[in-house]
Amino acid sequence: MSDHDLTRRGVELRYEDRHDEAVRTLREAVVAGEPDAPRELAYALLGADRPREAIKVLNRAIKSGRADLYSLLGSMAAELGDIKCAEKAYRNAIAKGDVEALNDYAVFLQDEERFDEAREVLQRSAELGDALAPGNLVVLYAEDLDDLATATEVGEKYLGPRAPGVYAALAAVYARLGRLEDAESLFRQAIDLDAPRIHQRYARFLWRHRGDLKAAEEEFWEGFNNDEEGWSSALGEFLLDQGRVDEARAVLERGIAWGDLEARHLLDELNSR
Repeated sequence: MSDHDLTRRGVELRYEDRHDEAVRTLREAVVAGEPDAPRELAYALLGADRPREAIKVLNRAIKSGRADLYSLLGSMAAELGDIKCAEKAYRNAIAKGDVEALNDYAVFLQDEERFDEAREVLQRSAELGDALAPGNLVVLYAEDLDDLATATEVGEKYLGPRAPGVYAALAAVYARLGRLEDAESLFRQAIDLDAPRIHQRYARFLWRHRGDLKAAEEEFWEGFNNDEEGWSSALGEFLLDQGRVDEARAVLERGIAWGDLEARHLLDELNSR
């Protein structure tokens, strides 16, 4: 048996939506010392709606020397609203030399509306060559600071295949400026580059700016087909807006089983109506 066999089987069980079995198999993988097992076990526990256990798994792994899991701990803790734990984890990840954690920490700061700090961290991350940071910097200027001029300047500065996320972020800025054809062109280039969450972002453009609900829904489902992070909450929001509550509920429940905590928030709001 290789040092990945149990982990591989656990991941297969997750993809089959057999989350409880996946958890059991991945716990065996952790005991066997398979290197990817703690990360995958944490994801499986999220899928089984056991997020606090996922946090414990990551903390135990980190204490045994897995500093590479600090950033994931930060992300999960932030999703659960444990802000103190999340910030400490991100700072530890950065201190341990995890350059990619800079971008994740900046997104956390954005969510906490600490925009000046987020801007500084994103600028540093972009200068170090992180592929995601430039796009997130455009979003920060456009959506959080409502500074479309600077958002455009930053987007056009970093536009290029090394930072695919910039295409979608700049396209959204162009759409707000009424430059719909320019936006459409950038969205299509972003799809070719397989930019993060691109089908969701293009779907929102088609929905909000083109008014093409049929095409928007097709793009949201492409997000599902491409296993984009957050596909279920994005599609669920769209379906709720269209009054298709039963369909939205089914999509959100599926997303919760895969650890989409935003889907849980939307479903909780739906159930409280």
